[in-house]
Amino acid sequence: MKIKYNNIWKSFLVLSVVAGFGTGCKNFLDAPPANSIEIGVALKDEQGLVQAMNGAYQIVGGTNMFGGKIQVMNELLADQLDGVQLSGDFGEIFNRNTSVFGAYKNDMYTDIYQAIYRANIVIANLDKAASLKDNLEGQARFVRAIGHFEAVKLWAQPFGFTANNDHLGVPLRVTTNIASQPRATVKQVYDQIIADLKISEVKLPDENNGYATKWAAKALLAKVYFQMNDFPNAYRYANEVIVSNKFFLDTYASRFSETGSKESVFKIISTRGTYEAGGELRGQFRSDFNLPTLRFNTAFWSTVNTTNDVRKAWFETVKYPGFIAIKKYNSDRFEIPVLYLTDMKLIRAEAAAETNSNLTVAVQDINEILARAYGGTKSIPVGSSASLIKTNARFERSIEMAGEGNRLSEIKRIGAKGENIDRRGAVWNCNGLVLAISARRNGR
Repeated sequence: MKIKYNNIWKSFLVLSVVAGFGTGCKNFLDAPPANSIEIGVALKDEQGLVQAMNGAYQIVGGTNMFGGKIQVMNELLADQLDGVQLSGDFGEIFNRNTSVFGAYKNDMYTDIYQAIYRANIVIANLDKAASLKDNLEGQARFVRAIGHFEAVKLWAQPFGFTANNDHLGVPLRVTTNIASQPRATVKQVYDQIIADLKISEVKLPDENNGYATKWAAKALLAKVYFQMNDFPNAYRYANEVIVSNKFFLDTYASRFSETGSKESVFKIISTRGTYEAGGELRGQFRSDFNLPTLRFNTAFWSTVNTTNDVRKAWFETVKYPGFIAIKKYNSDRFEIPVLYLTDMKLIRAEAAAETNSNLTVAVQDINEILARAYGGTKSIPVGSSASLIKTNARFERSIEMAGEGNRLSEIKRIGAKGENIDRRGAVWNCNGLVLAISARRNGR
């Protein structure tokens, strides 16, 4: 299968946004009315590259990516939603019977590659940069990596599907060449993601005014290695983020809030009245006004509805009798944590258990999660076995990240290790868990 960028160069627009690294943490998401800028003008200097990078970030935070569709698509394919009443694109996706058609997923695919393309534009024109050259390169490689990572998880069988990971992945875009591009192998895609992020972690600063930092690159590396079941490297990078002491476990109320969370390593920032992120999350999950389209099934709810689990408050089980809705997104505006500390703690704990090392650290990670989740009433013993640590890490992750698009990655990752965990009864490598790439999608 191939992807074409038909006339993408001729139609490329750079959003004319308030730009400037170091001038404020919300700039990359400020979005006054966009103006078209001729490529030759837009990319004539460093400021033009900053604007192009801002345009890439806006796609990453927009509806078709982390503004909601990535999370929604992953949740539909996973096993925690009740999809009995879903129809159209959602019904097809939930029933794991997707075709090459369907605007919902195809538009998401297109925008992922648009973000990658804009990142490539910046990389190709770094000779026009001055003091921000390293910063811009780090930003662009981070965006390119996260785009390819999300794409390969959804549109390909997972890492570990074949012994050498030489099965088909997704088109790998690392230049501005608009020619038709065949699908690379999964190994090639993951190799490129890792290469980009290792450059990003070196070139990006500790603090970056709302843009991705070296810690964001490290956190994404932890997730990538974890998805590969490469536990020594997953532990290493999660640990580096945690011991930096720049991020702290925060309250549940803060995670999706307008003021933001102390946990966030990389987040999509909302700007009141200008760029209010998460519209698709509100549109599909919000439950304070009407019964939302996406609800949770009773099997999942039974894992939450246990003694002292304070996370029961996340769910609406009374207002709509017979339905289980989530409250995480019941706000007019909120920041979206894409990479955050709870995930890093759970990665570090499970990676430690898988390697049977650093178990004392892993127990501490699990107990910090449990203390918050159960109001200080639950813990695992010091000296717990690797098996008990792993069981708790997986169980708490399934609840902590409900509605955030993580569960499908777990079904595939753990399946590649030889264990089917899908509660809907599918095997981890069934074709229905992989989205079909339309030959007509061109990433414009």
